[in-house]
Amino acid sequence: MYNKQKKTLSCEALHHSVYLAPNELRHCCKRFFVNGKKQGDVKIFPVKSEKDITEKSILDAKKKLYEKINRGEKNPCTGCPYLYKDHWPDFNKLSIKQLSIENTSVCSMKCNYCSDMYYGGLKSNYDLGKVFKKLENSQIFSDEINISWGGGEPLLIENFDKNFEEITLKINPKKPIKNMVYSNAIKYSKVLENFLNKGLATLTTSIDAGTEKVFKKIRGVKGMLKVFENLKKYNDAAKKGIIIKYIFTNENYYKDEIQQFINNCENYNLLNCSFQISSNFEDEKITSEVVEAAFEMYIKLKNKNVNYVFFDYHLRPRINEIIWKKSKENDNSFINAHIQNLNLDITKETNIVLWGAGETARRIIKNNYFFKLPNVKIHYFVDEDTKKIGKELDGIAVKHPKSLKDNNYKIIISTSIFYEEIINKMKNLNISKSRLISDLVF
Repeated sequence: MYNKQKKTLSCEALHHSVYLAPNELRHCCKRFFVNGKKQGDVKIFPVKSEKDITEKSILDAKKKLYEKINRGEKNPCTGCPYLYKDHWPDFNKLSIKQLSIENTSVCSMKCNYCSDMYYGGLKSNYDLGKVFKKLENSQIFSDEINISWGGGEPLLIENFDKNFEEITLKINPKKPIKNMVYSNAIKYSKVLENFLNKGLATLTTSIDAGTEKVFKKIRGVKGMLKVFENLKKYNDAAKKGIIIKYIFTNENYYKDEIQQFINNCENYNLLNCSFQISSNFEDEKITSEVVEAAFEMYIKLKNKNVNYVFFDYHLRPRINEIIWKKSKENDNSFINAHIQNLNLDITKETNIVLWGAGETARRIIKNNYFFKLPNVKIHYFVDEDTKKIGKELDGIAVKHPKSLKDNNYKIIISTSIFYEEIINKMKNLNISKSRLISDLVF
């Protein structure tokens, strides 16, 4: 047992996440590179039937990995940038804050940036309803739990509508929780529409193209217009909760493709949605052409008065690597141009508050070029998690979001998953959106 007074190495996923894959459980969905080799999607254990899945078996496997990490033994998490030292809880009882249901690799697409792990056609080795009931009876779910539905294609999960409704309501019937559905939107779900309409779910759909030809090349099938039609149908009904994703690859970063994608979004009345700009997670590094394309898409969407546009956790660090490289070569043209886009005068002291005191914020502080500039100062974090408020993250205080009303500091949202939700909370607190540095990618 580790000394509670001593900080140990771990991560949020190891302590608080479970990913239900078709034939195994996983700790996380993070991917990282070690010596040029992609790592991640760390396995807990294989699963042949629901009998294999118990609180004790999960707890034992997590504890074993945690101990290996802290003994310095080679393990599946070796080299992971998401590990950090903190006062982590003992593995006496599970407290799951992230449950990801991706218990099928059956998919109606075959994206060229994906892998057999996600479209290999595996069906679940266990009954999802029985597994959930077993875990529910063990009382392992935190009050703060978020649920993700992926795959494969989640809408192809057997009895998806029934399971989605029952699991969501059983896990926390008294208050809204975050249900994040990652669907290609080829199939439509009335149940999902209802949850979107009530603000109890988000839907993320990756389109990655503006023309049917490129869509088929990247996604492996035709059907781009069907995807746009279904997204319009969801959006017309709910008018919120929809995130449209564009993953840049070698096939889709051209100006005409980007423009046609934006034209389609406008023609289908989707510009009130959130837009997530990403890169291929199979690529350790990206080219300057992809970076320029990502910024071009961002600017074009902003010029269409789109409120919610963000670079995700795949793209941000890759852009940051290019910026660091350019700075070492004394090539600051790209950096200076971007700082101008932020509308900041960094020759003077720039006071910043980060919204979100989690692992993403920690990595931003550690790695991002912007925070190494001499006049940029992080005053504190804000977070709604009462367990974090009043504590410190890397020596910086964590406060309640209401504290933002006491000053006029600039605000950076450190978490992309809850971007739109945080924007709405700022509105409810009457905090001016002009304070938000929304396009920071350093």
